[in-house]
Amino acid sequence: MAEKISEIAKNFHAEHRGNCAMSVAYGFARANGKSEAEAVEAAEMFRNFGGGRAPGGFCGALYAAKMMQPDHAETLEDVFKKGAKNCTLCREIRPNTVIPCNRCVALAGEALDSLKK
Repeated sequence: MAEKISEIAKNFHAEHRGNCAMSVAYGFARANGKSEAEAVEAAEMFRNFGGGRAPGGFCGALYAAKMMQPDHAETLEDVFKKGAKNCTLCREIRPNTVIPCNRCVALAGEALDSLKK
């Protein structure tokens, strides 16, 4: 069985290889058969969207997930909100420690994984 996006993304983030948005993009790329170099390149496109800098103030992990699967953005957001106490904005999540950033990364990955079922 192929490795899950959520696991790959969470590990990338935990290893401090990228911010939350980069981690989700990397996980998505690797889980979908991209090489290490291709996945790192995909992650780099999201370098500026972590730490509350995603458009609209969204959590960067959620933003990246929605960019990976734009046709399923609403579903991804619904899944994410369930695990993040109905929050989607970084400024709601981080300062209030709703869930840790690494959990946001895993949650966004789980939302993407759920599309495969």
